[in-house]
Amino acid sequence: MLKRNKGSDKMNPVWETQFKIIKGVLLVNSAIGVIGVFIANPPLPFLVGLLFGTIISLLNFRLLSLTLNKAVKMQPHQAQAYTSIRYMIRYLIIGLVLYISIQAEYIHVLGTIFGILSLKFVILQKELFNNKQYFKNIFKRKEAK
Repeated sequence: MLKRNKGSDKMNPVWETQFKIIKGVLLVNSAIGVIGVFIANPPLPFLVGLLFGTIISLLNFRLLSLTLNKAVKMQPHQAQAYTSIRYMIRYLIIGLVLYISIQAEYIHVLGTIFGILSLKFVILQKELFNNKQYFKNIFKRKEAK
């Protein structure tokens, strides 16, 4: 499933980051699902929505990765057009998922929204809020010139 570098037992750094984020999303959404069982009445539509949102979010994340990997090999003007079109396609997919979630009685829209947004929170937590240098740079005094 995960690609490894040829002649090495180390995982590709991009794959490693994606794998960490996917694991984080599955962990967070499992916790949300357990909480949802106790809060939602009935819990099944919430869990279906959470699963639906999670799957779409992870697929969109993968599409973003494929888009960026292809775009970096293109000329700048081609890359801009390509990524813009792919961006619109990903947002169209999210819109369709939310529409389906609103229309279907067996899918709770709040569960779908949690499934979609959890990826963003996991990325922020893993890649931004864990970076001590980021916070040091924010609170560092500017030196006089």
